[in-house]
Amino acid sequence: MNYPAALNAVIENTLRRLDASGRRVCVGLSGGIDSVVLLTLLSRLRTTLDLQLSAIHVHHGLSQNADQWAQFCTSLCAANSIPLEVVGVNIDQSLPGGVEALARDARYAAFSKVDADFLALAQHANDQAETVLHQILRGTGLKGMAGMGEVRTLCAGLRLIRPLLEITRAEIEAFAREPRLEWIEDESNTDTAFTRNFIRHELAPKLAERFPHYRESLARAGRHAAEADDMLSALAAIDLKWDGRHAFADQLDLLPLTRQVNALYHWLQWQQAGTETKFVLPSHAQLQDWAAQLFRPGPTDKPHRAGGHDWVISRRKNQLHLERK
Repeated sequence: MNYPAALNAVIENTLRRLDASGRRVCVGLSGGIDSVVLLTLLSRLRTTLDLQLSAIHVHHGLSQNADQWAQFCTSLCAANSIPLEVVGVNIDQSLPGGVEALARDARYAAFSKVDADFLALAQHANDQAETVLHQILRGTGLKGMAGMGEVRTLCAGLRLIRPLLEITRAEIEAFAREPRLEWIEDESNTDTAFTRNFIRHELAPKLAERFPHYRESLARAGRHAAEADDMLSALAAIDLKWDGRHAFADQLDLLPLTRQVNALYHWLQWQQAGTETKFVLPSHAQLQDWAAQLFRPGPTDKPHRAGGHDWVISRRKNQLHLERK
């Protein structure tokens, strides 16, 4: 197979389907093989698709080689006449959540400030399988099991896209060999103390021996989870009479606890998406407890309240309100 030609066609079709032709596309460039291949593919399609191409490199400062990686990305983009923005971020490792999560949050905060129509990231089919498996092992809900979407709104006017999501790591490596691309290797990628690296280097090879098509199976399970979550979200909107701003609780008083919890969970997700102040979504057990406090038969003239994590949910005149304590 001629991998450069084949991947060019796949990516071109994907970008046309996502309506990226003639738009401003910024590549999240780490300098690793995946993002270098994505940058190379989009660079080749600049004229065909009339792309206004740029790149962003987030300098986390967590590795002693971080300056070299930034310089590599600068040289690569200069050689291809692609504007590059290098953004330095500070990771406060004293905060809870772990280095992986903190670095990811800092990275996406930088991405959200990109001046473009699309931010293109290089996650591929192997990454998708690892994400779904990781979420399942964490005991996540349907939304987590759905894995990474091909496209989503990052902030007003900026959509995140993953054009390589159907491409395997083996196909990316084969592509990189033919044009003899160069890239950097992040030494932390081999550290199996990080959960994702453990899945990639220890667990995934064992799964592949017994279940050769496990990646496709996990991706399919993720799609099923996404469809189920969409239906539960639609059901929550019906149960809450949700109009995009207001949620009415009276209909939930006589519904089963599962419906009450589902409605409350999705309403909190909508609230989180609509505020600049993010909050930790409660556990399933907490949601059950809160639902019991907020939804119950009988007179509703007395305010009902529930909550935690510095937030409180109040029910007043049958409407739900989210407020800081």
